[in-house]
Amino acid sequence: MSYRILRWFIVALLFLATTINYVDRQTLSVLSPTLRAELKLTETDYANVVTAFLIPYTIMYSAAGRLIDLLGVRLGAALCLAWWSAATALTAAARGARSLALYRFLLGLGEPGIFPAGVKACAEWFPERERALPTGIFSSGSAVGAVLAPPLIALLTLKLGWRAAFLVPGAMGLLWLPFWLRIYHPPARHPLLSKSGFARFAPAAEQADRIPWLRLLKLRNVWALVLPRLASDPVWYFYVFWLPDYLQRERHLSLGQIAAYGWVPFLLADLGNVGGGALSDWLIRRGVRPAKARLILLGAVGCLAPFGALVGRVQSLASVIALAGLAAFLCQCWSTNVATLAADVTPRTATASVIGMMGTAGSLGGALFSQLLGLVISRFGYPFAFLLAATLHPLAAMTLILLLRAPGPRQAGPTQ
Repeated sequence: MSYRILRWFIVALLFLATTINYVDRQTLSVLSPTLRAELKLTETDYANVVTAFLIPYTIMYSAAGRLIDLLGVRLGAALCLAWWSAATALTAAARGARSLALYRFLLGLGEPGIFPAGVKACAEWFPERERALPTGIFSSGSAVGAVLAPPLIALLTLKLGWRAAFLVPGAMGLLWLPFWLRIYHPPARHPLLSKSGFARFAPAAEQADRIPWLRLLKLRNVWALVLPRLASDPVWYFYVFWLPDYLQRERHLSLGQIAAYGWVPFLLADLGNVGGGALSDWLIRRGVRPAKARLILLGAVGCLAPFGALVGRVQSLASVIALAGLAAFLCQCWSTNVATLAADVTPRTATASVIGMMGTAGSLGGALFSQLLGLVISRFGYPFAFLLAATLHPLAAMTLILLLRAPGPRQAGPTQ
């Protein structure tokens, strides 16, 4: 099989896995009014259930990244997806706040692994000048999952009951596994790829020893990537976990209307993934150095993000959806370019570990912000929550630009 064709099959499988990942996690937010009534959840209960997912997600992001560097993309991604799919299906057995939190805790242990696996896979199969687009495409599965979740979960709930809304997505993940195990192998040892085809098109392999975690923690550029995620990721979690709830409780949309309109912001998020990746790759082809191209896009996100504060202030539903869509677009443009930047400035032997550390910081920020939101929304309402969220990307962009040292030519070792 052609190297060029095979690597896009791999991107397609990563895209499907990320789509399933976000359908699984957004089921909770789509069903939040139903679950509040069925399981008698309070505002604090719901915030605790969200946090029960984010705490293990925070811890396991780094652990999963390290696991994937040790086991490889093929096995590491398969183990993570099998675990989270089983956890999703088990959530159908929830009987109250505690059991729901337990199953979401189990979900959080498995879900983060697909992201460091995907970035590492793109680094293995694509050179720097082509890397952001495939990263954006596979990452856009998160927004596609968020697009599909409202109509899919609403339809399953209306036809079969809310428990089926957890069982069916869990089964979808398990069906993905045999395709992944058949298609994915490291490019130099792929059974469907000739060595001559690999040598002609593959990115140059790095010859470097695996870098210990403690050494990574001493590198300035690692912190330049990790700290901004502490501020930026909570914005995406806010829209994923709380936007459907906001539309139902504050804008008085029914579950059927959520199915009709709730997917639109996440469709725009898809455009942010793919468009943001394609634009930074275009800048590189125009002669801009890879790191600078990513930083240009990240700085633009920081400048535009404050418009998200208007979501809670405008009157018309169309304006709410449009502004939420802009915020989602910016979130995913940021996500694609910061992940690709990490692959650009870190050695391939440590890429998944650094992505995992970034994810840990992001989900820690998401967990803390979720707890803050439970208090803010109950006391001050959603408008103030949208205002807080709108300040975070500018803060993240300033932190990244101030801390990151522009790398020289690609080297096997880490950038100090």
